[in-house]
Amino acid sequence: MLLSNPLQFIINAIYLVPALVLGLVVHEVAHAAVAVARGDQTPRLDGRLSLDPRHHLDPLGTLVVFFIYFGWGRPLRLNPFRMRSSLDPALVWLAGPLASLLVAIALSIPLKLLLASGAVGFDSPLFQLILVAFYFNVLLAVVNILPIPGLDGYNVLGALFRRRYAKFFSQVDANRQAILLAVVLVVLFAPLVLGSASIFDLLYDPIARVLLGGSLRPSGF
Repeated sequence: MLLSNPLQFIINAIYLVPALVLGLVVHEVAHAAVAVARGDQTPRLDGRLSLDPRHHLDPLGTLVVFFIYFGWGRPLRLNPFRMRSSLDPALVWLAGPLASLLVAIALSIPLKLLLASGAVGFDSPLFQLILVAFYFNVLLAVVNILPIPGLDGYNVLGALFRRRYAKFFSQVDANRQAILLAVVLVVLFAPLVLGSASIFDLLYDPIARVLLGGSLRPSGF
């Protein structure tokens, strides 16, 4: 996109900035809030209960958003031994995707109202701004539950099974960066094989149909 259509890339980036700030901050604060509620004060001491984006945005995770429309926040420090139950860490990691899904549900309401009223067109800046935020939060919710290192789904599995399968998780953790790089490359090049705009469409479309009554995607995405 950057090389083939620089103008569209810039337009997408303008719409993505508020979407990623809203999405990543709510997602990360949800993790931190559940951890603190379950007895671990580490996120509070690290400033992760703040709504200030500087406490949550990861430089690489933010940069990647502009190229693949998905990213991640700063790693959250946890001390599971301070929590009240052995299941609490899993609840912490599930809180982020759930919060992102709730944000997407909330954003679907004005989208449907605007569509029904005809007050603004599909290509209007206001509609596109809300739709991009909806799109981004759906991806934050759905993609994050995948069992890939660095994502919440993998952390949930680790919280539940790391003690039983310690060697397996150690091997995966040792190759975390290589696995994450491979995933990013798959996301970038899969559309050439699938013939779709993005591999994320396969995950986004079912949720959009349920919440919006159709698979509405932001223009240029």
